[in-house]
Amino acid sequence: MKSLVYKLLTLLFLFPILFSCQQKDQLKIGISLGPLHERWEKDRDYLKEDLESKGAKVIIKAANNVESVQKEQFLDLVKSKVDVIIMVAINSDAAGALVQVAKKNGVKVIAYDRLIKNCDLDYYVSFDNIKVGEMQADYLTRITPKGSYAILGGDSKDYNSIYLRLGQMNILQPLITRNDIKIVLDESVNNWDADVAYKIINDYLNKSNDLDAIIASNDLIAKGVCKALNEHDLDGSILVSGQDAETDACKRIVQGKQTMTVYKYIESLANATANIAISLAENGSLPYSQTTLNNGKIMVPSIQLPNMIQVTKENIRMTVIADGYLDEKEVFEGK
Repeated sequence: MKSLVYKLLTLLFLFPILFSCQQKDQLKIGISLGPLHERWEKDRDYLKEDLESKGAKVIIKAANNVESVQKEQFLDLVKSKVDVIIMVAINSDAAGALVQVAKKNGVKVIAYDRLIKNCDLDYYVSFDNIKVGEMQADYLTRITPKGSYAILGGDSKDYNSIYLRLGQMNILQPLITRNDIKIVLDESVNNWDADVAYKIINDYLNKSNDLDAIIASNDLIAKGVCKALNEHDLDGSILVSGQDAETDACKRIVQGKQTMTVYKYIESLANATANIAISLAENGSLPYSQTTLNNGKIMVPSIQLPNMIQVTKENIRMTVIADGYLDEKEVFEGK
């Protein structure tokens, strides 16, 4: 009897201590999400689900593509003493100063799918964006190996735009050198904004119809491009690429208005990032064999996933729909 009483008293004594430790030891992961549209909403949800399944408390801040808001939200995450911040930066250059503030306060930072420059970044996780650019240009040039091309690159503040451009030119340059392809328009699109892309293409088409293909660097840019083409009665007659396999883009592909998009398996990106964040928060160790990438200050440990595929009218059911990434009825609605 004394033994039983002793055990009960011991448990009662230890319970608040154990409970206190459990509360103290719960990892806190912040997500600073700069842009917010369909693609990034999926990333957010995958990250949250994966991190919470690993026992972490997740705090999400969405800046809706407003740089000043992201700065304020990021500093709030630092003040709330999160262990790690996963950041999708609006401005790759300006975000470096925020990373330095986090580091001074003992908070580790992972750049998610957009490199952050000139800072002591802990990790960079992305897709192979050079490969994405190659896939866009490769598909269009296989259909139309000769002709007049326009290139609409991404936001100049997003370092991914540089990698996409490198990939696109890897395919285009030999054809340009042979005079098979002529670049008649080459512009960056601020904030990857569909309205900016629309204006660029609309202005060009008001002056010239010398155009066979448009390498649009993502699906938002492609949205603006296709709007301009529609207004000039050029739906489906000019090739248009994209990236992210957004619902509207896949609808346009089914309707013959957009030629292709690149579907990236973002669930795998979120999973890899969650594993790294947990490992960094727990003990500072990195669970993967890494490559490194120069961000202007240090060689940043990085992963650049190759998990992607070209999506076209012919394989759309076998890719994004078979994967459960998009709903078949929604994609084919109004066809």
